[in-house]
Amino acid sequence: MLRVIRKAAKTILPKSTVYRLKRQSAQNRFEKYTQQKLDMNFKLVEPGAIPPQELIAKTAALNEAELEKQSQADVYLETGYYSVLRLFKILEHFSINLRTIGSVFEFGCGTARLLRYFRHLDGVKLVGSDVNPEMIEWCLNNIPDVEFYHNQLTPPLSFAEDNSFDLILASSVFTHIPLDTQEVWLKEMQRILKPGGIFICSVLGQNHASLILGEREKAELNKTGSYTLTSDDSQATFSTKVGGSAWDVFQTRSEVITHRSLIFKLSSVINEVKGSLYKACSRLKGKCRTILAIAC
Repeated sequence: MLRVIRKAAKTILPKSTVYRLKRQSAQNRFEKYTQQKLDMNFKLVEPGAIPPQELIAKTAALNEAELEKQSQADVYLETGYYSVLRLFKILEHFSINLRTIGSVFEFGCGTARLLRYFRHLDGVKLVGSDVNPEMIEWCLNNIPDVEFYHNQLTPPLSFAEDNSFDLILASSVFTHIPLDTQEVWLKEMQRILKPGGIFICSVLGQNHASLILGEREKAELNKTGSYTLTSDDSQATFSTKVGGSAWDVFQTRSEVITHRSLIFKLSSVINEVKGSLYKACSRLKGKCRTILAIAC
């Protein structure tokens, strides 16, 4: 019944009202869950500024229609609340206590759509980096209480020492890094991750492949384990076409498991319906225990 009511409301109410209600609902769920888990370590903060559309275009748009939607303030904030709550629940599923996290690094932070919500964790060191200097400049001017740095296309991360972070995030980053470069970045993530720390990243899964690739490309993906679109390809995501990256990199489940196991120890698989393949890796005695969430 509730689902029917929601569907009816979407057809009656203006889009702006629907977006606002969805953002309020996501925010309430996020704050309730986080405050319950953190208790006295919870800090209430405002979500922060909304970036200009030209920056959103380079980070979160499959096509122009999605860009228009993602540029709405309530949609931008709602997707951030939803995604970070999802990450927190993945951590909880694998018995990771939010109150034990003292430092967080987001690799490829963009406009801090996710990292800004970690400011609710009182006393935690937050660091973000991105290859696009425009993103970093915007974050430095608009998102307080976080350190931001510009990184190069290849390692090392000059601002990070060995064993620096308890938690590392890389959302929609390895989705755009060529395979021959992914390995050196994975090793860099292992270098800066504390022993026993957690690394979570996403890789394009079958859902995005079905949305974007044609039958010939999907056949090649299944045959070889990977498929890469460049910004010149007609099927490339809008973000890639406008300069957010130069590649859209698709990988099969077996490809991810085979290559990540050379660096990380794999331990579990989770389904992730949003289209990306999530891997949570915890480093212990120089190894990473990896948790995979595969796109449907």
